[in-house]
Amino acid sequence: MTSGISCSQSRIHKEYTRKRQRPRTGTGFAARSWGQRGEPLMQRPPRCWGLGLARTGNTSFCASLRLLGCDPVEQDPSFEALRNLRGGSGNTVVLHFKYLDYLFPGSKFVLTTRSVESWLASMERSHRRNPRPILGEHERIARRMAIYETVGFDPQILVSSFGRHHAEVQRYFAQRPQDLLELRVAEGEGWERLCPFLGVDAPAGPFPLLNQGFAH
Repeated sequence: MTSGISCSQSRIHKEYTRKRQRPRTGTGFAARSWGQRGEPLMQRPPRCWGLGLARTGNTSFCASLRLLGCDPVEQDPSFEALRNLRGGSGNTVVLHFKYLDYLFPGSKFVLTTRSVESWLASMERSHRRNPRPILGEHERIARRMAIYETVGFDPQILVSSFGRHHAEVQRYFAQRPQDLLELRVAEGEGWERLCPFLGVDAPAGPFPLLNQGFAH
């Protein structure tokens, strides 16, 4: 009887060891797909979330993730959509990035940013040139108030919100610097910083700049 149990335990141990030695292919890091002959076909980046405020390159960031094969990706997704995405950015992500960090261990986070002076100027131009009525848009009002503490253009309040958001992101990742990248898309940073951070090869084409109004 003892011998039978020992043999069974030995088989369980061998099976456990064999599984532990398999290459990891989880979502917390870049993983390669392999062809029939063992050659790498493509890389799959980890889940990646943009933590930048408006006018910091969110549109370009989301486009870059799609080019890297991180799909589906959405800009300004609903809260309900977050669970089905591999990446995204916008106010909903900014508000719930800690939830995403808990839900998807191994995710990477990118804080798209720029100088506060150029950001404020871009916010003012956007507000003056393309005002979007917000009266009655309760979800948008709630998100803006939670992040910016204003729904309009108030320079003093916006500067405070900029500093507060950056400080909170940096505080949260202070013990995990490997999971956070600050990316200055408006200043020309792109593949050369994003791809090493995600552990993937850079595409042949240029880094996308789809909404270049943010850079002015």
